[in-house]
Amino acid sequence: MKFHHVGMVVRSVSVAESLCRERLKDHEPLVWGPVPAFQCAVAFSTRFAMIEFVVPEPDSKLVKFLGGKSVLHHVAFAVDDVRNPLPFSQSDLIFGEPAIAPVQKLLVNFVKPLEGLLVEVVEEIRELGT
Repeated sequence: MKFHHVGMVVRSVSVAESLCRERLKDHEPLVWGPVPAFQCAVAFSTRFAMIEFVVPEPDSKLVKFLGGKSVLHHVAFAVDDVRNPLPFSQSDLIFGEPAIAPVQKLLVNFVKPLEGLLVEVVEEIRELGT
């Protein structure tokens, strides 16, 4: 298991773009992609690939849960097998099946929060059909 990225939920694409340009000095355009299972779109910074921007759809559970605020949402770790994410166990996972995040060709799931800390586990995939 190794560190993969930090996920930040932001209110809009324009907020993410501004953060990239003004704070991170990353002037490359963000490439957005949907994650339907989580009702959001995500993008990674070109200059800092360890930063993920998450923009929830208006009716997403994320909007309701976070009250529309921009927040640091999760820390993600790369694992060899997202269905058996050692050192976590399968019973620690929130969802029965991982979701596909096509922007970076990832399978993703979340570990049940402990003391409010949300951890995502990701597995890099070669083909999106897997």
